Amino acid sequence: MTIEEVVAPVMLPVACGFAVAATVLLVWHVARRYAVAPKRVPLHIGYDGRPGRFAPKALLWLAPAIVVAVVALLVVVVTAVEPPRSDQRALVATVFVIMAEAAWLVAWMTDRQIELARKITYRIAPGRLFRALFPILATTVIVIVMAIHP
Repeated sequence: MTIEEVVAPVMLPVACGFAVAATVLLVWHVARRYAVAPKRVPLHIGYDGRPGRFAPKALLWLAPAIVVAVVALLVVVVTAVEPPRSDQRALVATVFVIMAEAAWLVAWMTDRQIELARKITYRIAPGRLFRALFPILATTVIVIVMAIHP
């Protein structure tokens, strides 16, 4: 018995569960932080780490809603509509890992938006933004390489 025979059948369900768990934790985190958020939060954070326009705090739910929708769509497509072929399982599992990383990034950005709104800081260092984005960027490069060279 090879490692591929052992890992292949559980790789996709584990990655899917990881993405769903990260998304549930994201929603829980935003719900917990929403109650103590100021009435207005930054609409976006620029490349230089400075906040853009401010908007009502209900905006904090926009990014989590998008993550929930994408993860739900991926789960439905992968489990019910069209399960991936055996040679595509690793690629699809890695996409679920990217979604889990995206959920973590959205939770991190929610905290930064609240910090900026409370004027705890006036900007987020670009290096800090890059470090937060790096896992998603690295995993995305891996997915692209896996898709190009099967």
